[in-house]
Amino acid sequence: MEKKGEPMFVVHGFKYEENVDGKKDHYETDFVIVSKKHGIIIMEVKAIKGESSTSLPNRFEEAEGQIERARKYLEKIVDGASTALFKKAFVVMPNYPRPQEEEEKEEEKEEEKEEGKEEEKKKTKDIDGCFQEDCQDDASFRAWWKKNIGCTSPLDMTEELYKSLVFSLTRSRSGGKSLGQMVNDTTGVVLQLWGKQQLALLSDLQSRHDHQLLITGPAGSGKTSILLRKVQELDAETGSKEKILVLCYNKPLKERLARELEKCPSVTVRTLTSILYKLNRTRNIDKILEDRQKIHRELTFDHIFVDEGQDFTGNWRKVLTEMQAKSVCERKFYWIFFDNEQLVHTATTRFSKEVLDNEHKLNEVYRMTGTIFEQFKKYLSDPEECSIAHDIHGRFIEWDEMDQETDPADPKVACEHIAKQVNLLQKKKVSAMDICVLVRDKKKVADPVMEGLISMGIKCQNAEDSIANPDNSAIIVDSIRRFKGLETKVLVLYNPADPKDRKVRELMNTALSRSLCLVIIIAPKQAVLSLQSDVGTTYQPGHFRRLLAALNSCSRFST
Repeated sequence: MEKKGEPMFVVHGFKYEENVDGKKDHYETDFVIVSKKHGIIIMEVKAIKGESSTSLPNRFEEAEGQIERARKYLEKIVDGASTALFKKAFVVMPNYPRPQEEEEKEEEKEEEKEEGKEEEKKKTKDIDGCFQEDCQDDASFRAWWKKNIGCTSPLDMTEELYKSLVFSLTRSRSGGKSLGQMVNDTTGVVLQLWGKQQLALLSDLQSRHDHQLLITGPAGSGKTSILLRKVQELDAETGSKEKILVLCYNKPLKERLARELEKCPSVTVRTLTSILYKLNRTRNIDKILEDRQKIHRELTFDHIFVDEGQDFTGNWRKVLTEMQAKSVCERKFYWIFFDNEQLVHTATTRFSKEVLDNEHKLNEVYRMTGTIFEQFKKYLSDPEECSIAHDIHGRFIEWDEMDQETDPADPKVACEHIAKQVNLLQKKKVSAMDICVLVRDKKKVADPVMEGLISMGIKCQNAEDSIANPDNSAIIVDSIRRFKGLETKVLVLYNPADPKDRKVRELMNTALSRSLCLVIIIAPKQAVLSLQSDVGTTYQPGHFRRLLAALNSCSRFST
């Protein structure tokens, strides 16, 4: 049906329970179908083979009762659904021929259709039958479907409502778990799988016996986790005898690394900026290299590990080489972790062909669900070189289309949309500490949005404070760039696709890879269409025609 433009989700054996006079009664309906084109379709299967035709009305009435009970239950639990979505329901009797009475009804329907009364009929919620003749083969069932379901006028169901209906059904099948419980469960499974895999990846790296390594890979492939595990092992092995430097660019990532390594006495965690400042207040690398003796005197390390190396600019590797020059350690680990897809700065680090020829590539992504990965891979230069390493699909990405009349750059507008999503998440029992709101710019957007949300009663922290002084009752609000190297269970991404920003691809790559479980994207309609398209970006220099074609063909987000 997906290939025919009729996306639908089928639940077989839909089980539910209801409280009746203080007791829980358990029920089951054979098929519940969520069709984006035709709404919710309920089918109850009854077998009467070998029974007399006189028992048919009783069996049919029994099935009708089950359908009505299921229909009332579904109307209560599905988010945003109206009774108009429940027009179609059928009793399926695959082992019994269509009775004469049913054939007469079919003839009456045809007459009504000719007389122009069919529209009035559609407003009712009749329960029809599907019999032996309709189920004998694929062709017969397709003909029955077209006649009884495909003939109705298509619903104008939004993608958001379709996904909400699917989520409501899957939530019910999972024992009525809240969204918060599902987020925690999904995240736990993803992290458990990754915990096993990171050991295998680290073992693979160590088997090479290379003390100098360039390790590249997309976000979520385990670079930071491998770095932490290796440094912890090295510290435990050497104690305080050998000095280890762990270097990164962002202050929030520095806080995270320092927290993870706080019990390692031989480890120093710094940002590159703070290292350069200590050597020269101007942080001019050329001037720093003019006084190598000062480097050797003040900053000598035996081992150096660099995370997010693509963020560094200038001849910083020469400075690091000088930091190891006077080390008397026979082995000198010098590992650089690098992601070519997240070069969000104009001046980027370049490596020689000789260095790149010896790089160790990580090609599998672990730290996100399959749904997020499908959107994330649009922002990879070569999606075929990267794959998801598990089969956890997870929840659909949620799209919140902004009113075309509003200005997304207005902090008040941003606060209204973000507050709505945060309140909905917390209503569904998602912990504040598991929610992160990311925007493009800290000073222009994140800071005023944080101030506005706090005035609305929503506690907030920036990324750095969430690690150094965590408040479990506060959500995180920060810029995409500052959140590099960190992770969250639930990501609310606000207005990420500015058509004037040449770094949309890199920003979307960075943002999407921060979420373990659930992503909610708030953006104007045109930006949403662009992000949902195969192109996946608003800004595509040199590919304007391709972008237009994608926008024109994009009528829905493929699930």
